Amino acid sequence: MKKWQLTLGVLLVLVGVVVGARIVLAPKQIMGQVDQQRYGQEGRAKGNPQARVKIIEYLDFQCPACAYGIKLLKTYFDQHPNDIYIQMRYFPLTNMHHHAMTSALYSECAARQGKFWALDDLMIPQQAQWAQLISPDPVFQSMAQQAGLDINQLNACLASDDARKVINDEKSVGQSLGISSTPTYFINGKMVVGAKSMMDELKTYFPDIK
Repeated sequence: MKKWQLTLGVLLVLVGVVVGARIVLAPKQIMGQVDQQRYGQEGRAKGNPQARVKIIEYLDFQCPACAYGIKLLKTYFDQHPNDIYIQMRYFPLTNMHHHAMTSALYSECAARQGKFWALDDLMIPQQAQWAQLISPDPVFQSMAQQAGLDINQLNACLASDDARKVINDEKSVGQSLGISSTPTYFINGKMVVGAKSMMDELKTYFPDIK
């Protein structure tokens, strides 16, 4: 074999190793980047930060599969609150769901008041109702009051461009990971698409849950 052929072969092997390493490491690296977003890592997270199972969920609040996934995930979390850490990230499918951005904006503004989960507990169970409305704002305003938000602060947040930018930035991060549908999860760095696949993956950590 000629020397240049041997050198080329070695270089190709090294490139393959590097690329392979990036593919394996990418999800964990991206999780770290997402954690550094300005808003939400506390307001849109719950559980033990040192938990053995860390989950990032990219969701659309108008997505029926996301609502189902949240219900399933709550079952696991309620039974293993010290073993699971959940972080929510935005991925509004605005081409499919007319209220995807509006619901995300209300959620982000609630997170900034420490009320993300309180609003989520009202918004998700009633998804089928508000999804059919021409404008969900009156319903979301009522939910915000029930959740204990400062309405003046909420409306100022909704009117700003900043919350929308955070949502769009998070969606861009998701797209860079290859996300195209919701719900999509990262469970300890592994991408899992769909509520059923999420449930199957979590059963490997928690076989006691049926």
